[in-house]
Amino acid sequence: MDYNELKRKFQLHFALELNSKPKLKFLMYDIFVFGSAYIVGGYLRDFLNSIASRDIDIIVDLDNEKLLEIIQNSEVEYTINRHKGIKLHFPNITVDMWSIENNWAFKNELVKLNDKDKLQSIAKGCFYNYDSLVVNLHSFNMNIQYYLNFKAEKKLEILQKSPLYKILNPTTEANILRAFYLKKIYHIDFSSNTKKYLIDKIGEITDKRLNPLLQLELTKASYKKYTSSLSESEIESSILELYKENNFDKQIYLKL
Repeated sequence: MDYNELKRKFQLHFALELNSKPKLKFLMYDIFVFGSAYIVGGYLRDFLNSIASRDIDIIVDLDNEKLLEIIQNSEVEYTINRHKGIKLHFPNITVDMWSIENNWAFKNELVKLNDKDKLQSIAKGCFYNYDSLVVNLHSFNMNIQYYLNFKAEKKLEILQKSPLYKILNPTTEANILRAFYLKKIYHIDFSSNTKKYLIDKIGEITDKRLNPLLQLELTKASYKKYTSSLSESEIESSILELYKENNFDKQIYLKL
C-alpha cells in the first residue's frame, strides 16, 4: 500500500470511528476550530495491523486551559489524571487527550518542538520506537518511520539518547514492564540504549532498598494488558536474563 492510499484508508477508518460516536465527533470539530490534533501510538498501529483498538491517544495543539474549556462545554464524560491528561469515556473505547504543552518531553524541553514539522517532533518525543506513530488529523499526514524500523530490525529502541530524557520520564516501572511484554510477544531484542536504561532503572529501584520484582508487580496491577500477559515468574526471568546477558551479578540487583 502506498503512502497516499494509506492516508486515504486511515481517514475513512477514523471517519467511521467518529460517526459511531457523535459526541466525540462534535468535540473534535470544536477542537479543530482552534487548533490541530494528532493521534499518537497504538490506535494507528492497530489500524496498520488490522486490530480493533480499545483506546485512542490524542495530542492537541492548544494550551491546556483552552482544551479543558472545550471539553467542559461538551457533553462528554471525562476525568483528569495526575499528569494532567484528560481521559474521555465512550462506549467500547477510551480517548486519552492532552495538550501539547503538557507532553512531558516538550514540557521539560527534552525534545525541541519544531513548529514547521510537528509530526517529526511528536514522533521523536515518543519513548519507544514501537509507540512512535503519529498522524495529523487535519491533513492525515503520518510519521511511522520509527515503528517501521522496529518491525524491520525487531529491536526495541529508546528514541532519545539523552540521560536527562530517560531520568525525567515519569513512568519508569511501566516502561520496564512494556519492554518485557514486547520482548515476550514479538520475540524482539533490546538495543544497547534500551538495555542500559532497563539495567539502570532496576538498579535504582534496588538502591532505594525496594524489591524490583515486587515494585513491578504493584505497577502491573494498574495495567490490564500486563496483568493478563506477564506472570510474576516471567518478570523475574526477564530481569535475570537481562543481567545474565550483560554480565551483572544478579544478587546485587535482584534481591528476591
